[in-house]
Amino acid sequence: MDFLAKKYNLLGEDIIDVLPPTQASKLVERPDYLFMILLFPIYDREEKRIRAEEINFFIAKNFLISIHANKIPIIKDIYADCQKNIAKYPDLYALLYEMLGKLLNYCFPMLRHINEDIEMIEGRLFKQFEKKETVEKILRVKTNIFDFERSVKPHDYVLKKLVDSAGKFFPAKKLEKNFIVLAETAKEISLSVDSYKDAINALHEASATLVEYRVNQIIKILTIFSLMTFPLTLVATLFSMKTISTPIVGSPFDFWKITGGLGAGAITLLVIFKVRKWI
Repeated sequence: MDFLAKKYNLLGEDIIDVLPPTQASKLVERPDYLFMILLFPIYDREEKRIRAEEINFFIAKNFLISIHANKIPIIKDIYADCQKNIAKYPDLYALLYEMLGKLLNYCFPMLRHINEDIEMIEGRLFKQFEKKETVEKILRVKTNIFDFERSVKPHDYVLKKLVDSAGKFFPAKKLEKNFIVLAETAKEISLSVDSYKDAINALHEASATLVEYRVNQIIKILTIFSLMTFPLTLVATLFSMKTISTPIVGSPFDFWKITGGLGAGAITLLVIFKVRKWI
């Protein structure tokens, strides 16, 4: 970075922004160049989550510098293609346009995977909403959508600002024609993310409602059984008292009489609950 700063007369504050930690997307106009930071989502297959990866651009009439952590393969592929097919990139404008276009298109496969995950969750929601895997999947997709949104949300604004600022380096007509299309693509991606965010939030709320309903049903059943057993326990406790005048106790078949009475009481309570539609 010190070498680049000296060779291309880059400002120290921009060099600091290039270094970790990750910065927010922005475009800054300098006297001799434009400094642009864009975040793009990448999928970490080991952790099965989307992360925001920073790419820094120094844009001028005679140089284009991109700085990144080499975690987005498409950048390396573009430079390799540029070396092999130099005629395809007659100027730095063409290279920048190709690079930004492919970076935006790199987002669409991840959007499709997010959509597939949402559809899979929706399909199993009412069958397996209690399972830990379903809840974890919902939370993972929500996190991925958040990181995806954090990456792509500012692209529309930054690319439109690039059209306004890069006129002194590149042909203004080409910028308005092509880079506005890129800004519209970024807006389309952002709108898709918004719709997916609304969908996963709705599924999360539905899942939480189903779990809450199931818990309430369990608590209701347990409460009813508690109400049924409490008076029976009280009667059984009274008959277990060793008193001389306890009725039934000591008579023939006293055990079965008491057991039958308790059973009849339980059935009576069950009928009452059923008639009142408590169960």
